[in-house]
Amino acid sequence: MISNSPVVVDSDGHVSAIVHWPHRRGGQAHCLVRLYPLADRVVAVASEIRANDDRRGIADDMAGVAAKALDLAQEHVNAEPANIIWLAHHGAFSYHDAFDPDTFTLIPLTWEGQRYQDNLEAHRLLTEQQVHNLLDGRSLEPVPRALASLGWPY
Repeated sequence: MISNSPVVVDSDGHVSAIVHWPHRRGGQAHCLVRLYPLADRVVAVASEIRANDDRRGIADDMAGVAAKALDLAQEHVNAEPANIIWLAHHGAFSYHDAFDPDTFTLIPLTWEGQRYQDNLEAHRLLTEQQVHNLLDGRSLEPVPRALASLGWPY
């Protein structure tokens, strides 16, 4: 499961949690994961948070993030691994030397039946409008608010 971290499920069925996983470069890593169940897919947004060690970032190990977040997705939104769209999210909440605006990267992970495979060359930046469209017009909760709801310091 997700290492005793609280899970918040809001009235729309959106799920938020801090997910911990063994990073492919060694050591433990963590990030905020939010799941947005839609009619034909689940959009999973993994937000890099500044409490995570910079050497163990999410963009460098999205397959690891997804492997651990899959437990969350299957438990709370009954998602099939191949029907999850994975996004990496970075912004002022990601690093102590903040930057704007937020960036969203589509991470087209391939489900191999037992695990996800990541092809770094297939990653692509999305605009906020593209993310809004992926979420069928739903708004992405601001990271500081999502962290607060989980009892996690910003």
